[in-house]
Amino acid sequence: GGFNQVGIHMYSLSNKATSSADGVLDWLMHRIPEGTWVLQEYVMNPMTYLGHKFDLRIWSVVTSLDPLRVYLLRTGIPKVSQWIYSKSESDVKEQCIHVLLPGSTECFISKRANVLQPYPTRTDTESWWSAMNPSGETFWKRKAWPSIEWKITEMMLLARDSILHIDHQIKRRGLQYKRIFFLQPDVVLDTHGNAYMVEVNTNGYMIGNLHKDFFPLFEEQRALMRLVGANGFPLAYKYSAALKWQTRIYCRKAECPPALEREIHEMVHEDM
Repeated sequence: GGFNQVGIHMYSLSNKATSSADGVLDWLMHRIPEGTWVLQEYVMNPMTYLGHKFDLRIWSVVTSLDPLRVYLLRTGIPKVSQWIYSKSESDVKEQCIHVLLPGSTECFISKRANVLQPYPTRTDTESWWSAMNPSGETFWKRKAWPSIEWKITEMMLLARDSILHIDHQIKRRGLQYKRIFFLQPDVVLDTHGNAYMVEVNTNGYMIGNLHKDFFPLFEEQRALMRLVGANGFPLAYKYSAALKWQTRIYCRKAECPPALEREIHEMVHEDM
């Protein structure tokens, strides 16, 4: 068992190979097999949890493209290595350090394993902030987490351009149905609290309590479904009349199109 990162490989390039574009190209031609690959620079100085490398699965849901509306779960979902972090060249191929997070069975039973007990399941607690390097609630809330939020916002602003015209076509036709998109990006943080996107999953860890020793997510999954209206927004009857009246008054002044009026209604439903 375990949580394997399939298809991720670590390589160490010499100074000569990275000294020029031709050097990198030559290295690629000789070392990388044919196919489609993404080449990422490895974050050599990551933030660590009790000396262990980690990345975070972030739960986010996009409920509108224009205006852009993205909700984030207030905690990251930690995936923490069971080995003490090492950036030694001799450990480049040790996937239990770098990419198998929290780890395969071999990572847990190896002589090098330093199994975390208890395993951290949230990033919004004092136990998480104090175990970080750098540590502290202030650093996490003012530097690290805002960097994660910005990376996700930046990604969405860049990605939506290619599909925004479809969103506009749907609205012009007056079609009304709830469109949502779940994103579960993995991020790594460096020792300065800067976030780096590793990959973006579109169906990651929507698993309730299937692996609750590591990822107890049943209540979060239920809350997410309520947010997007899976239960029909049961409190809407309390404010629906006032919402329509206030929106109508605003839209008369602002001359907003019907699509924007519907977006205002949706935003209120989600926030209630």
